[in-house]
Amino acid sequence: MLLLWSMLTSVWAGGSCVVAKRQGDSLAIEWQASFSDSALSAMEKAKKRLLDQGYRKKGQDVHAQAGSDLPHAYLVIVKTGYTTLRGQPRTSYGCGFSPVSAGEAERAALYDLRNYSWGWKPEFGYEVVERFRY
Repeated sequence: MLLLWSMLTSVWAGGSCVVAKRQGDSLAIEWQASFSDSALSAMEKAKKRLLDQGYRKKGQDVHAQAGSDLPHAYLVIVKTGYTTLRGQPRTSYGCGFSPVSAGEAERAALYDLRNYSWGWKPEFGYEVVERFRY
């Protein structure tokens, strides 16, 4: 019975980052990560918080950007602001998970940032807005 409980809790642990965007610009981010949430339930909770904040207007998109079913992990969220080649200001987020270290989670967050913000370059810089372990 203990083995079954261990297997079930592993299935239900995880986290997710959800971003509200408008025309490629990130407006806000919410995240949920804990031992008691699956990646799916974490995503639903984070998405609900953004929708409850009013990010449901025409032209806005609220979607999951990153998630993990790791029972314990480091979570790092990065944020950057830059100007596109067309002169448009942009804010973008990246979210990364790692079972190994916060540094590895930060690298995963930068990879995530690059995947969702094609115009971002490392020389534009970024700030770590959240770093924790669940």
